[in-house]
Amino acid sequence: SLHDALPIYTDRIPILTFHRLVPDNIKYKYYKDNEWVGSIDIFEEMMEYLHDNGYKTISTEEFYEWYIGKVEYDRKTVLVCFDDGFYEDYYLAYPILKKYGLKATSFIVGSRIEETTHEYRSDKKSYKKDTTYYIGKDVIEEVRVEYPNYEFQSHSYNYHYYTSDGKHRIYSMTKEELIEDVKKMSEYNFTTHAYPYGQYNELVQKILKENGYLVAFRFGPSDYAKRDNDQYAIYR
Repeated sequence: SLHDALPIYTDRIPILTFHRLVPDNIKYKYYKDNEWVGSIDIFEEMMEYLHDNGYKTISTEEFYEWYIGKVEYDRKTVLVCFDDGFYEDYYLAYPILKKYGLKATSFIVGSRIEETTHEYRSDKKSYKKDTTYYIGKDVIEEVRVEYPNYEFQSHSYNYHYYTSDGKHRIYSMTKEELIEDVKKMSEYNFTTHAYPYGQYNELVQKILKENGYLVAFRFGPSDYAKRDNDQYAIYR
């Protein structure tokens, strides 16, 4: 019938959030019980599932268009993102996303962005536990031209840590410090933001809004993103 042919628009979008992804031999040797380090092999199975089952992946700006009601998506719509900008996102996850023609977002920490991305340590002998490298300017520039479906967005310039009193850095930052942090990311023309550790307050929300950010994402408790979410505290 005509009714059956009409698309069923969604009122919620799952935002899948990944952090560091490593090969299975590294995962199970060094990070077996670390929930923040995942298996790149399982990630590929998930992306293959999305591709084979007709899911649409969207960018954070496309999410914003949906959030404000400018566009509608059907129920098979998902946003895939990575936090922190680990170089494995580029060396391991990026080829998988290209392989399946999927979109994804990498939320990167500005203070960790170096000019050149470190060469990938592919063999176990050269791999050292807790050695981490991050995506550099060279990769950002390359990917923006080569595969715009993989976008880069803000994960703060430098409040991705806790202070000695055990509280997140954001709670001790002054208005001026928060404004400066946001301004330092302006060279990258980011339009969306993910809060480090999901920590935020009304002040940083106001500053992001005033600086043209469309939406900002929290982390936890886990839930679908919906249109009734706070625009600057979207669930993932």
